[in-house]
Formats: sequence, structure tokens, C-alpha cells
Amino acid sequence: MKKEPYGKKRNKNIYVYNRFKGVDYAHAPANISPQRCVDGINMVRSEVGKVTKRTGFEYDSHVWKEKINGIHFLQKDDERVCLIHCGTRFYLNDRVIYSQAADSFSQAVQLKDSLYILDGKSFMVFDGSKISNVKDNPFVPLTCTGRSPKGGGKNWQQPNMLTDKRTEGFVSDGESTVYILSQRYISDDNVTVRIENDNGTQTDMTENHGFTVDRVAGTVTFETPPPLSKNTGKDNVYITYSKSTGADRNILDKCRVITVFGAGGKPDTLFLSGHPDYPGREWFSQRDNPRLFSVGNTDLAGSDNSPVIGYTVKNSSLFVHRKDNERGLNIIVRQCNGGDEKYFSYPVSDSLQGPSAVAADTFVNMANDALFLTEKGIYAITQKDTGQDHYTQLRSLFINRKLLANKALSKAVATAYNDFYVLAVGNEIFLLDTLQKSYEEDKEYSNYQYECYHWKIEPQVRLLFVQDGRLCFATEDGRIGRFYTDYDNPESFNDNGKAIKAVWQTGNFTGDMTHRNKNIFWLWVVCATALRTGVRVQAQIKGVWTDLFSDMTTGRFFQWSAIQWSKFTWSTDKTPKLMKRTVRIRNVDKTAFRLENSELNEPFGLYELGFEYTTGSYYR
Repeated sequence: MKKEPYGKKRNKNIYVYNRFKGVDYAHAPANISPQRCVDGINMVRSEVGKVTKRTGFEYDSHVWKEKINGIHFLQKDDERVCLIHCGTRFYLNDRVIYSQAADSFSQAVQLKDSLYILDGKSFMVFDGSKISNVKDNPFVPLTCTGRSPKGGGKNWQQPNMLTDKRTEGFVSDGESTVYILSQRYISDDNVTVRIENDNGTQTDMTENHGFTVDRVAGTVTFETPPPLSKNTGKDNVYITYSKSTGADRNILDKCRVITVFGAGGKPDTLFLSGHPDYPGREWFSQRDNPRLFSVGNTDLAGSDNSPVIGYTVKNSSLFVHRKDNERGLNIIVRQCNGGDEKYFSYPVSDSLQGPSAVAADTFVNMANDALFLTEKGIYAITQKDTGQDHYTQLRSLFINRKLLANKALSKAVATAYNDFYVLAVGNEIFLLDTLQKSYEEDKEYSNYQYECYHWKIEPQVRLLFVQDGRLCFATEDGRIGRFYTDYDNPESFNDNGKAIKAVWQTGNFTGDMTHRNKNIFWLWVVCATALRTGVRVQAQIKGVWTDLFSDMTTGRFFQWSAIQWSKFTWSTDKTPKLMKRTVRIRNVDKTAFRLENSELNEPFGLYELGFEYTTGSYYR
């Protein structure tokens, strides 16, 4: 913004808006920065300091017959596989591959080359072609190793809560026929044996075919002694049997919250929570082994009075978001301890005070901030410049009043798209621009705020996701919409065939002398050119919005491949165009301006707004 102040030797004054940021719903129109707008609908940053009309969207031709509960992606080699959860079914390439899912929202994370999914009914894994329940193919842990036929050895992996089976490794002496297990009173499930031979082959044996089992004593008796292990201290006899762990192997099926975390922030361990009967409890897998949940790998996130809503991973810390803790410590911080290949722990190292998260699908890492939605706005977990301490800060000051007016925050969804944190609540979409930070004096407990933008679309958004570089959404009635990305194509500027109303409204202009009359007599707008574009300009005069002019021709340029005779022009100038008019705004103490484009298939880019005015007698 530039201005030339009123002076005795100069009757004409100039006021120019030429740097445009985002919306400001936090301050009164008389108090907002001239760089922001009071009401900016369906506009977005085109480059830092300039704004443009958002693109529209198109619907996929396929209409799903049931609610879309999840859209998940698995990256395998160079292919990104899309899995759609609709109703009680999962679809891969429009083909049903699983039909026993819960008809509710699902969450999924990728670990290695598989996708692990929770829907509140089952803990599932998708390998790129089929879905199965994790507990149906659990990892059988090696609980003992280096054990002699008479006992000893050392403990290795803990029993897996997903199965009663376990394996013990023995070093054969070539003479013993009786092998003593570490457990007595083993289960009635069949016992199996694998013997590794010196020539690299193995011999598999089943119970009563080469050996017998005494379940009470916990012994296995071979008909002939297993061969001597040629490698000193190396296991060559493996006995697999069952012994109850006392754990409920179905307990993970009811979890609804999932993430991946590990030592140094490496994503190698699954964390699960959100069980309705144990809302504050967490379970974590063994490192690099998502099918092994050791019986001791569980912890209580504070108390069961504070359910876990979701997770945020930032650097080497795992942040566990809890709902409405009685002391306001709604985020606990876990670090990874350990270092050998068999055991890691994740003790609580800190807790953060601040408002609790309200929606499970709003946790997104952006730039240096881990963002999430609360009842007081969009907050970030950030780190102090010195030291390792973390704390929470507000980032959505400029849209809070509009955002928080929507009471359905628990249904909000979010995603990262380019440099924007995109949040959808109902049919409204809010964007936080991480490229533009503002340091506000009236928010001393937040280092900065992000510039914000506000969109409105007709459908109610159920899910947000990004696919093939496009911002996409799923609606409540089973449709998938995709925003266009080609800003040079006029056909990108419609919402499934309907015109998009884009508005940019300034705050109040009072000049340097609020108590004197202002007379505005010349106004101009500089807009980006396009094949078809234009602007409608209004002014607020004594509280009433009045049309000043509309220019739907100056900003166009000619192109043979896109002729539209009703909006024809011979101009080939593609540089920003100046649209100017003589206007008549007399004897006002203040005014505001509204720039609008509501035409079908028309972009609208704003570069500058300015006017000339004089200051006169005292306002009455």
C-alpha cells in the first residue's frame, strides 16, 4: 500500500492497494490492514502479494452408492495405488476386494510396502492387491535363543498379543532326545519343529511324527536325537508351540487412531489408540515388524478420562493429542529409548498445555509447524529457537471468527496441498498459507499468524485428499470432486458447470483526516489478463453498496484457438491491464471497495486498486 498525504500545496491525494494478502475476520473493517480484505470469497494467493480467483472443480463420472469413508494411497515402487473405502466395502480399481468393513471413517498409514488400516471394527493390512486382518497372519516371535536341550539360553522377543504361538531356538548337542521348553502347561495347539541341517536344507516335523509332547511338563521328546549344531552357539532346532499370553488378541481391532513413528522420527513402528473401552491406552508394534505387538508394548496416555484423538510426529518426538484433560495438558510427548534390535520403549518426556484437538482428520505437518484444529482455532506445535522445548501457538487468528462460527468442527477434515494447510468444514474451505507469515501485536503468545483464504462450494465435504497433484474431496452423497490446476484455461473456472463468485472487499478507507470529507473522483484497477475476464467495482457510500462500473472487455486478449465471439477482442497484449473510470463519491468520511467477478469460466487476478481523492471541509 502506498499513499500520498494531504497537504496545503497539493489538492489531489493518491491511495493505492498493491500488495494483497488474505482475509481478516478478526478485526473490524476500520482496523484491518489495507493489505487484507474484510470479505474475500474464493480468492487465493497467486504469488506473494497478489491474489487470484480459485479454480473450480469437476466431479468424477462414477457416483458411489454409499458414503465414502476413506481414500487411502499405497506407494509401491513407482505406482501409487488408490484404495477407496465406501460403505462396508473396499474398492481397488472399482473392484471389491473386501466387504466386511465398518461403515464409518477409516484411517491408514503406510509402513514398508503395505498399508495398515483401522475402521473401528478390524485392524487390516493391504498389500497392494488384497486386504486381510493382521491377526490372521501374525508374526510368531522367537522368545528364546541359544537354549540347550536342558534349558538356559536368553530371552529374545516378547510374546505377541496377536497370537499364542511362540518359538524357542535350541543348540543341539547331537545326543539329547528330550528338550525342555521354558514354559509348562502349554496349550493344546499342535507343536511343530524345524531342524536346520548343515547342508542348508531344513527338516519340518509335526507332533507325533518324529516327536511327542508332554504339555504339563513342557518337554518335547524326539525319537532320534537332532543332529549336532556345527556352528558353536547357533540355533539349529526351533520348536513352535502355544501358550496363552493372557492378552485379548482382538483388542486392536476396535482402535481408530493410527500413526507411524520410531527412533529419530524414523517411520518404522506402528502406534494404535482410540479403543472405545480403553480410550487413553496406546499400543505399539515391534520396530520394523508391524505384525508383532509384544504383550508389554502398551502404555496409558495419561488417563482413560482423556481419550486419544490423534498423533503428530515432529522430528524425533511423538505428540499424543488427548481430549479435554482436566489440567489442560492435552498433548503428551513421547521419545524413543533403546538401541538394540529387539526392544525399544517410548516413555513420556513432556506434556504441553493448550486447547485440545477436536477432529481426528485435521493433523497435518506443514513447513516447521505441526498443525491441528481445536475449539479455539488452528494451532501449531512449534519449537523454541534455543533448546528442545515445544509449545503450542495459534496460527489462524484471521479466520477464527468465521471458522469457529461453524459448530460442526468435529467433522472437519484437512490435508496439505502445495504450501497450504487446507481445512474443510461443511461446504466451507479455509486455507492457511505457510509462505506468508504475519507478526501480530495483539497475539503476544503466538510468534506469527498465517495469511488465510476462505472458499465456499456447494457440496458438503466429507473427506479431503490430494491425488495426481490435484486437491480433491469426497461429498456426503458419494461423489468425488477434483479442483482444476490449469489457471490458463478458462474452462477451469467453474464448479461442475456453475459460475464461481469471487470477491475482494477492502476495509474502510478514512484517509489521514477522518474528521474531514473525502471526495473520490478517479479510480483504477489493474487485473491479470485472460482470454475472458472482467471486474465489477462497487463502493460503500454511507453504508450502502453502490455500483461504480463494470469492465468485462479490457482485460481480455485474443487467441485463435479459443475464440468466443460474444467476448471477442483484437488485443494480443497479455500484460496486466489498467481499467480506469471517473467516479463520483462525494462528501464521505469513509468508504470501502468491493471487486467481484462472478462470470462463468472467467479467471480474475488482482494486481492493484487505486484512486485519487481530495480532502475537504469538516464531515457533518
